[in-house]
Amino acid sequence: MKANFLSLRETELQPVFSTLDTIIDSFLIQGKKPILLFSGEMGAGKTTFIREWFSRYGTNSSINSPTFSLYNVYDSHKMRLVHFDLYRIHSIDELENLGFEEIWGKEDLTAIEWWQKAEPILPKENRIYITITSENFENRTYSIEWSVEDVT
Repeated sequence: MKANFLSLRETELQPVFSTLDTIIDSFLIQGKKPILLFSGEMGAGKTTFIREWFSRYGTNSSINSPTFSLYNVYDSHKMRLVHFDLYRIHSIDELENLGFEEIWGKEDLTAIEWWQKAEPILPKENRIYITITSENFENRTYSIEWSVEDVT
């Protein structure tokens, strides 16, 4: 597993975005569909990170939290992003009934907040783990981890 850790203000996210872009591009070049797995406490900035990162690709969509819809789909000139928020999910049975495993890892890019609730049914390959930890009101630590075996 390879990892990068950066402690930055939200206005200084370009190094994190550049690292993530490079990792995702290496997956896509190989025909692999990366799954971004976001961890962080409530209010850590998971949706904000996704909005700021993906809006750079010129999407016409308004990127917001899919807490109530459970997922949103965003298109840009470069790729499609399917963004899930599993906060309201209470069981694996509930997830299986929704059929999300039919979508995860099938589109260009999947981003999942509160992914731990779906761990048993998530694809085991092509994972990119992004953890956001609030240090204080202004600074957060961003960790990106991925398997070197997934990216050759």
